[in-house]
Amino acid sequence: MIRVFVVASVRLYREGLADALSREGIVVVGVHDGSADVAAQASSVQPDVILMDLASANSLATAREIHHAAPAAAVVALGVGVSESELLAYAEAGISGYVSRDASMADLVPRIQSAARGEFICSPSLARGLVRRLAALASERSADPRPVRLTAREQQIAGLLEQDLSNKEIGTQLGIEVATVKHHVHNLLEKMGVHRRQEAIRVLKRAQRGVPTLVPRGGRDFPIGVQS
Repeated sequence: MIRVFVVASVRLYREGLADALSREGIVVVGVHDGSADVAAQASSVQPDVILMDLASANSLATAREIHHAAPAAAVVALGVGVSESELLAYAEAGISGYVSRDASMADLVPRIQSAARGEFICSPSLARGLVRRLAALASERSADPRPVRLTAREQQIAGLLEQDLSNKEIGTQLGIEVATVKHHVHNLLEKMGVHRRQEAIRVLKRAQRGVPTLVPRGGRDFPIGVQS
């Protein structure tokens, strides 16, 4: 017997779904509205499959928590759209089965059975979308990135940007004119492919000074290095 745990924010929906599944010979071990203790509840009843209504608030974050708390259970998403970016986000959250918004109970039961067997299952259209998205990502990552080289002065200024210093404060620290600081900051942003100081600061704060790191540029990653 397949043990199923149902997560949906609407009470009528989750209880109606539980009743319909029970009539199909599937054991519903619990229902939940997706609130804070859902992961603990799901883990405690040890289901084979967890059905999640993606219309619930913070459904992706909840799916990640459930997948972490009950890794042996397959998570099947209900009400999935056809967006390729959405599909990738679902897969990254640990969801292994998908049921579209127009699916019937006749579609749902085989998906639950397949998920319980450890199979990844979704409709042909959703599968095509996921494959296209993965192929596009693989193509982007296969290209060799061009290194972004910073001068020693730009590297100094980058380190001070990480400290959220103003142009005037950077000039004081380095003993140079504010106009010179602005020139270096402009060159730094241009090399990094960002348009605002805060974007640069956000990237720079993810790495230690002097250690090669990555900055986004044109949708790809580019390593930062220091010119010798």
